[in-house]
Amino acid sequence: MMFALRNFVCYAILKSQKGRKRTLLEIEENIQWHPAFCSAMELELREYKKYLRYEREHNLAKMPLKIDFLVIKKKADIMIENDIADFFLGSNIFEYKSPGDDVNAGTFFKAVAYACLYKAESGNVEEIRDTDVTISLVREQKPVKLLAQLSEKYEVSRKTDGIYRIHGMLFPMQIVVTKELNKDIHIWVTSLTRTLDRARAKKLLEICSGLEEDDDRQNADSVVNVSSEANIELFKNMIQEGDQMCEELKELLAPEIIEFKIRLAEQNEKLADNAARLADNAARLADNAAQLADKDEKLANKDAEIAMLKKKLADFGIEV
Repeated sequence: MMFALRNFVCYAILKSQKGRKRTLLEIEENIQWHPAFCSAMELELREYKKYLRYEREHNLAKMPLKIDFLVIKKKADIMIENDIADFFLGSNIFEYKSPGDDVNAGTFFKAVAYACLYKAESGNVEEIRDTDVTISLVREQKPVKLLAQLSEKYEVSRKTDGIYRIHGMLFPMQIVVTKELNKDIHIWVTSLTRTLDRARAKKLLEICSGLEEDDDRQNADSVVNVSSEANIELFKNMIQEGDQMCEELKELLAPEIIEFKIRLAEQNEKLADNAARLADNAARLADNAAQLADKDEKLANKDAEIAMLKKKLADFGIEV
């Protein structure tokens, strides 16, 4: 089994980019949250993969509008036993917001517009209420203000932890708050966070090692890479401390761990060399300061001698 974990954490920190090292800020700005979310959803619903078709981007009406994520269920009679997907109809539109992005009234209207355009271009629209489209807004943090605004016009119910359903709209709609979801049941989408802890990271890696199908492994690879880049210090410490990960993953990561340790040793050597140079410079500065102090003292003594000579000359009536 081969996950492309070369970006795991050592590459995330040390990989060159156009001939230079990537900074933590650059890594943070370049995290690919949306593709990882698509992968996470495919893994969430992998038991139903033969009944579902995934379009990760969907062009609308020949315009430069793309839906971030679209799931199309192939068979109408299939019921999905998953808290996020149990209300799926024929076409299910997801608008995903990465950690830190806002979900507000603008996001709401944009998602509804997506659904309207999608429905309009599908053809055979006989009745406004005859829809087989659902909308899901997904975000890590709870959009408190938006939910309050929606509650004033529609019925909002909490189906379970982290899932809020909005009733009475043109399209069935839900807001998924990944921070509140059950982390054991929804390991994939809840791992897309900057606040992953060690226990959850280990569980994520262990589950990855048990996947057998190639598409599942590729999706898991996407999730793990983003999770590790978003939680660099955690994964770096797990490698440095020799955390007891499953043996298979240790073998997969062996080349990267070796390279990471080599580069870490090189960096430590450079830091030690720089520290020695700084100490040497500090010693030189201290020596220079001592020499300046000695010169100042000698000048002060000479000034005192000159003052004494002037006084003696003045005593003899000689003015200088």
